[in-house]
Amino acid sequence: MKHEPVLSRHRLPRIYRVSLAALWLTPIVIFVLVSIFQWGFSLTLLDPRFVLPLALMAVPAIYVWHEGVDVLPSGIIRRIHLPRYYAYDSLETWYFDRRADRHILTIWDAQNCKIFECRAGHLTDLPDLLDALKTHVRYRHWPN
Repeated sequence: MKHEPVLSRHRLPRIYRVSLAALWLTPIVIFVLVSIFQWGFSLTLLDPRFVLPLALMAVPAIYVWHEGVDVLPSGIIRRIHLPRYYAYDSLETWYFDRRADRHILTIWDAQNCKIFECRAGHLTDLPDLLDALKTHVRYRHWPN
């Protein structure tokens, strides 16, 4: 896949992404501030035994920030766990369950494996994503 422009990004709404990232980063900030307050700023704060656990604690914040779907002219990039590119011709079908208690988007690949499932409220600009899927991928009217 060559470098292509991202037509649209679909993530958790910004207020929730910021809140969840802040929730995960707050213990790190508190721990560093308490350490500085107790011992003052010193090179011991750069010790790997101090920095590595803090870096591991930041991983969920990074995950929440990047999770979602990017729409490209030739396919989509699913950003769940690790980013993965899917060309439109490798996608078999998709379904958006519009029932009031559901509102879930599901996408299947050519091997009939579910590659993406997400509640509509967890994605920004959902109509843009649905339009891209309508244009390039067959719609499944009801899942099997």
